[in-house]
Amino acid sequence: MGWGVRRPLGLGRLLRLCLLVLLLLLGSGRARALRNVTADLFGPEAWGALAAFGDFNSDKQTDLFVIRERNDLIIFLADQKAPYFKPKVKLSMKNQSAVITSVVPGDYDGDSQMDVLLTYLPKNHVNSELLVVIFWGRNQTLHPNHKTVLNRTFLDEPLIMDFNGDLIPDVFGVTNESSQPQILLGGNLSWHPALHTQSKMRIPHSHAFIDLNKDFTADLFLTTLSSSGDFQFEIWENKDGNFSTASYITQKPKDMVVVGQSAFADFDGDGQTDHLLPACADVNCHSSAIYLAKPELNQWIPVLQDFNNKGSHWGFVPIESESTPTKLQIPITLHIGDYNMDGYPDALAVLKNTTGSNQQAFLLENVPCNIASCERARRMFKVYWELSDLNQIKDAVVATFFDIYEDGILDIIVLSKGYRNNEFAIHTLKNNFEADAYFVKVIVLSGLCSNDCPRKITPFGVNQPGPYIMYTTVDANGYLKNGSAGQLSQSAHLALQLPYNVLGLGRSANFLDHLFVGIPRPLGEKTIRKQEWTAIIPNSQLIVIPYPHNVPRSWSAKLYLTPSNIVLLTAIALIGVCVFILAIIGILHWQEKKADDREKRQEAHRFHFDAM
Repeated sequence: MGWGVRRPLGLGRLLRLCLLVLLLLLGSGRARALRNVTADLFGPEAWGALAAFGDFNSDKQTDLFVIRERNDLIIFLADQKAPYFKPKVKLSMKNQSAVITSVVPGDYDGDSQMDVLLTYLPKNHVNSELLVVIFWGRNQTLHPNHKTVLNRTFLDEPLIMDFNGDLIPDVFGVTNESSQPQILLGGNLSWHPALHTQSKMRIPHSHAFIDLNKDFTADLFLTTLSSSGDFQFEIWENKDGNFSTASYITQKPKDMVVVGQSAFADFDGDGQTDHLLPACADVNCHSSAIYLAKPELNQWIPVLQDFNNKGSHWGFVPIESESTPTKLQIPITLHIGDYNMDGYPDALAVLKNTTGSNQQAFLLENVPCNIASCERARRMFKVYWELSDLNQIKDAVVATFFDIYEDGILDIIVLSKGYRNNEFAIHTLKNNFEADAYFVKVIVLSGLCSNDCPRKITPFGVNQPGPYIMYTTVDANGYLKNGSAGQLSQSAHLALQLPYNVLGLGRSANFLDHLFVGIPRPLGEKTIRKQEWTAIIPNSQLIVIPYPHNVPRSWSAKLYLTPSNIVLLTAIALIGVCVFILAIIGILHWQEKKADDREKRQEAHRFHFDAM
């Protein structure tokens, strides 16, 4: 009798089965791993010192600026075919016997085409003062003779900022003409006094141009030395477009001997920029730590002090005390990015084994605080010691984030020693971390033109310092969630900041309730230049054109959907579920047909039996 009863597959059971299949398929993609894709990206050209990022040819793909042999600049343009980065543009300073120290792309004449600023040590290197040359971009290329050499030298690499709020980058620094900081205004390239300060600028500096008081207008952060020679930090607030007086002056953390480069990120996800500082208690950095500044508490909170792993102790790598001016000096630097898209920025740092010579790049993951020392910060960094492909790169010197495939997931680029002729090798690691997390990618352009740009050039290829982005949304638990970031706040000493911001949204697939964008304003303008957009789709790229600058309601935003791997996995899972359901329907239909045929035969047999 059991074989004769056919029980239908209930709708509830079918849905639960489909959901199980969906979760299994989605869960199979969740991993925390890196994959080396250097050969796919560069082929045999993976060498040199990566110096900057920028969309040089305005194709909405980020290109790479690489220094080779210390006097050649190579621009690797992104391509759709392997190798995906090809060396297409070359500038050589060999004729001047110059040593290039930094590269800063930007639009320095306001024609909405990317120019390139180089700092370099001149021939003979009599002193360590730097010359600056700007190569002017024309028709998406650079000509070695179409350039301007500035008539002043700099004591350190300059900060590129928007001092006068016209959205044309300016050049800030101390020159040979004055002990006070000077500003070279972009456009007409005229020199002006910038600030009147009693402090001396620290070398190497880690100045920044970023909003520090949540008013959507970039302030000026300076790393200086006091009259007694102690490290200190000054914040010059932008008040109605004017940097008048230092609003806050703080000292370095107590007992710290070596101070690294200041970094800025919304560390605790409250919508306000925080100041992070790597430092060491001894000259060899055997005792290292990362501190978070809390100005309202007038104290530094340690957010990472544990550098021990399986019996070995690690620490930061200080600048070599006997390094020559011609050698590329790399200070202690944190490169910031949201690796796992949870809404809390992580960091990359290069650490050295204090009991050996091994030097590697490590991911510092932003996790909830679980020790007493960081309770007031609520978050802390944790060194992620086990990332196989990252651990395999020995003698690392620089590690930074980069969205290699323009999919909104931040990958990793590492420079290491050991290539021929003392050059650096370039390693690119694809981030295979897949989770049900979302992001929004935002780039703010100069807004010098919109649809009427000269030579009909689309203004996507301009690196713009100073814009500030903040979002508010609701997380998966129904709580309000904030996030913020400044665009291109630092430019010196291999800051390697991206011309866009990737903001993680966590596991909430909700629309962004509000996205705010603010830009610098000129002297005397009291109205904040800020615009708001609502209901932004997650996993999208937003290109903001603030044109005209003084009419925020007229600013435009171009939205591009960026389907991530999770979307692809979801589509595959749904297709799989549909195929599964169709298979069940087919089996049930086949069984129904067999049962009908059997009943027909039984009916026919009964008819013949009765007839007898």
